[in-house]
Amino acid sequence: MIRRVLGALRPRTFRARTAVTISLALLAVVVGVQGTILWVVNNRVESEVDRLLAEQARTIAARVAEDPGNAASRSREAQLLLNDVRLVVEVDDTVVFWTAPSSGLGGEVTATDGDVSVTVQRRDPASTVNDALLLGLVAAGLAASGLIIWIASAALARRLRGSVDELTDTAEAVAEGEFSVRAPERSDEIGRLAVAFNRMTARLEAADERQRAFLADAAHELRTPVTAIEGFAEALTDGTARRDTDREEAAQFIREEAARLRELVRDLQELTWLDLEPPVSWEGVDLNEAVEEAVTRLSPRAEEAGVILAGRRGAPLVVETDRAHVGTILSNLIDNAVRASEPGDTVAVSSRTAPGGAVIEVADQGRGIPAEHLPYLFDRLYRVKTDRQRAEGGSGLGLSIVRRLATLLGGRVTVSSAVDEGSTFTVWLPASRPAGATTASPGAEERTHVAG
Repeated sequence: MIRRVLGALRPRTFRARTAVTISLALLAVVVGVQGTILWVVNNRVESEVDRLLAEQARTIAARVAEDPGNAASRSREAQLLLNDVRLVVEVDDTVVFWTAPSSGLGGEVTATDGDVSVTVQRRDPASTVNDALLLGLVAAGLAASGLIIWIASAALARRLRGSVDELTDTAEAVAEGEFSVRAPERSDEIGRLAVAFNRMTARLEAADERQRAFLADAAHELRTPVTAIEGFAEALTDGTARRDTDREEAAQFIREEAARLRELVRDLQELTWLDLEPPVSWEGVDLNEAVEEAVTRLSPRAEEAGVILAGRRGAPLVVETDRAHVGTILSNLIDNAVRASEPGDTVAVSSRTAPGGAVIEVADQGRGIPAEHLPYLFDRLYRVKTDRQRAEGGSGLGLSIVRRLATLLGGRVTVSSAVDEGSTFTVWLPASRPAGATTASPGAEERTHVAG
């Protein structure tokens, strides 16, 4: 019940919340200051007043002691000088003079001189203050402060609401797919939020452009084999390919284009799966052993192309990584190197230690890559020499898969190349699992793509 009541009383707008917060803070300050003042009055001021009263009481006691017979008259003289206190004078334990008590009296001080005892009771300093007046002043001050706070919070709320509305409108536009819009950037907290939002929107815009270009390229790549398959299939069905050699040639083209189409679809599936941040099966992997296995597995492919595939087997070089992913990286890099090489060229595959981990290198003696293509080499479906590579096969996604896998393993991939001198691809892998890396659960699906 109490919680519901408090929930109903809770301010709903930013302006109200700001005003309530500042008012509570101001109230705390007022209470603190008032408490400090009361402490000063009750301790320091009262101590000083008591000291002065004690001196007066001793003076009166001394004067009465000089002439005890006129104690009453001398006490009356002192009372005329101290008309704001209550005075009680005793001689030989007999009260010879006193004043009637009044309201608002505080502590008392007594001084003696021989048989004379003088008691002075002061007026409480706090009693001189009108309580109603004090409460009225505090209430008026709080009301005036609340009004100022409400006006100031209104201006602040208008500015904040305007900034939030602009940011909201921008967010709604982005939600509708308008990635080119940007929120106004200012120097306050909302401005910093707008800067971060604009940075995110710029990345979304770039990602959207890449996605559109990727879909367009993928559609083009899919259309080429589909068109070829459709054309040769039509030639087989309408009788255009009459001779056995023509029909065999048409069937061969259909098989080749179907294989290319299958490879492209497989690579697209692989990249889609990798984009979902799959968990990694971390384990100790001997990179030299992985290199030897990849060379053995792909040697028939290299021999068919007339390329010499060489791999050096050294001492065990163990890093914590994913064996299947490393195999996929090696397969794609070696396959690309073989495609880029001429008969008689050598493709060298090796691994070695490096600061913080180890590297795998795949070097060829092929055509090389012009410098202007290097920044885009790992983009999806990017080809340096489209016609020849399409004739030789390949989906144009192998290097994108390599970069994605290297990133998942906490590493990176680089390339150095010179025209007509060959290319060297280098993959750096950390020696141990990166902090915060995901781990595949037991029985999780393992997927490995081997370039064909």
